[in-house]
Amino acid sequence: MHPLTFLRRLAAAALFMLGAGAASAAIVVIDFDEIEGIYIDSYSESGYTITSLETGVGGGHLHPGSGNLWLHSQYGSSPYQIRRDDGLNFDVLGFEYLGGTSTFVADNGATFDIVGEVPLTYVELPASFQNVNYINWYMTTPDPDDIYGEDWARIDNIVTRVPPVPEPAHAGMLGLGLAALLAARRARKT
Repeated sequence: MHPLTFLRRLAAAALFMLGAGAASAAIVVIDFDEIEGIYIDSYSESGYTITSLETGVGGGHLHPGSGNLWLHSQYGSSPYQIRRDDGLNFDVLGFEYLGGTSTFVADNGATFDIVGEVPLTYVELPASFQNVNYINWYMTTPDPDDIYGEDWARIDNIVTRVPPVPEPAHAGMLGLGLAALLAARRARKT
């Protein structure tokens, strides 16, 4: 076999294996359809956990809604944290939001503010909320017109993306394919 033909076949095999090994990102939506209870510590769905970071007396402070999650700002927020159960990084693309002023802060320092009263809308997060390990959600300012000094916000249908992880089996198959091509070439030379 001519060396140039061999190199072409080798390159074609490598490109095929790399294409076959490319994993796609998985989109996961946290829809809170199964959330129940009052003042719960945490809620898990689809490989993610939302936890109350409340440290005061009484334990957790998640406010389950009817198929959504609520947060309030009375005397400062009891922040929530969103993480993957396996501890790996993920992207947060957006969510449905209704309510007052909130701040979202990622572990990488990215922040996103929603200011004022917002009707139910889909909020798209910037690219700085990709490849994060967690996001904290705070309500920063109570409503001054509320006699109880609090404000509420609702979040639902959090759209996340899990970055693809290369599968070791594909790299192994590529190595075996290359070894087979080299063995075939050597066999033809002898």
